[in-house]
Amino acid sequence: MLRRAIRHPHLVKALRWERDGEPLDARTVAIAALGMAVPALVGLALGKPALGFTVGLGAMLLAGGPAQPGAASEPPSPGAAILPAMLAVIVATLIGGVPWTDGIMIAFAGVAAMISGYSRPLAVAAIRFIVYLVLSVSLIEGAAQHRGVAALIFGTGALWNVAIRLLLARRRPAATPAEPVRIVTSGQRRAHWKRTMRTLAGWQFPIRLILGLGIASVLRHAWPAHHYGWIILTVALLTQRALEPVPVKILQRGLGTAVGVALTWVILTGLAAPAALAVIICVLATGASLARSRNYLAYAVLATPVILLVLDIGKAVEPALLVDRLVATLVAAAIVIGANLLLGRWVAAEPTAPPRRR
Repeated sequence: MLRRAIRHPHLVKALRWERDGEPLDARTVAIAALGMAVPALVGLALGKPALGFTVGLGAMLLAGGPAQPGAASEPPSPGAAILPAMLAVIVATLIGGVPWTDGIMIAFAGVAAMISGYSRPLAVAAIRFIVYLVLSVSLIEGAAQHRGVAALIFGTGALWNVAIRLLLARRRPAATPAEPVRIVTSGQRRAHWKRTMRTLAGWQFPIRLILGLGIASVLRHAWPAHHYGWIILTVALLTQRALEPVPVKILQRGLGTAVGVALTWVILTGLAAPAALAVIICVLATGASLARSRNYLAYAVLATPVILLVLDIGKAVEPALLVDRLVATLVAAAIVIGANLLLGRWVAAEPTAPPRRR
């Protein structure tokens, strides 16, 4: 029985170490290490560790992720990488703390999901915008001393990540002549997107995202004594554009968060000195940045303590808080799976198949 479970396709994929991620050379390691270490050291030197770690968190989360299926292997340009993140930060700063913040945030996320079907680059930018928006709003709500600029400080991390990548940019070899490719015009993209949006399949991603974020918001406000804002963030991270009933990413996130929460508890019970915590956060953030394009399970294990420690830095982190984070992750996974199954059944019942992506 145990052997059969270990050989389950989902578990095999969850544990697989991808080989087509960023090369683990000195440049990649330097970018990963400097992303958190420099802001953390500056923050400690200025007596503002929370600010430094918040900048470092923004840099870590902008690190390259797994390659998108069918996408080009070339990394996005600095502008393409940072624009959606900074736009999300600006929106979060404007709506943070106002009445119906969650509703406005979900509306912006829904619009981003709706336009993500226009092209693959726009899909990557839209997903980046959604995750940064939810994280920025969470930081604003959790910030006590610097609430008004929390999201902007977080966004500075994105700028710092791009700056490091530009400073340590690789010399590109001379390009070899490539085979001519079919050029898709903007008019063809618009026509294809409009045809897609006339079907339920074209709306399945925004519907699932809005439904999941809406349920997560209701649960968060229904039990304000718990820290269920984590449900909203996890739903945003787990809801993928491709409609799959139980994505491998959900298994990776659930297992990774469980191990990451346990690791956070070990860190907090074994370390108390701010300097020691700073070193641990920098090491974990470096490992998370390196693992993200290779194995999402390993990334979740390493990134979960970083996010928890940074979001709650300066506060007493009780075991109950960590339990709430774990429960929130499991609830978010159930919400995403439920939405996937529901929309999957509706899409399958459509009389005509959705148009194929060109």
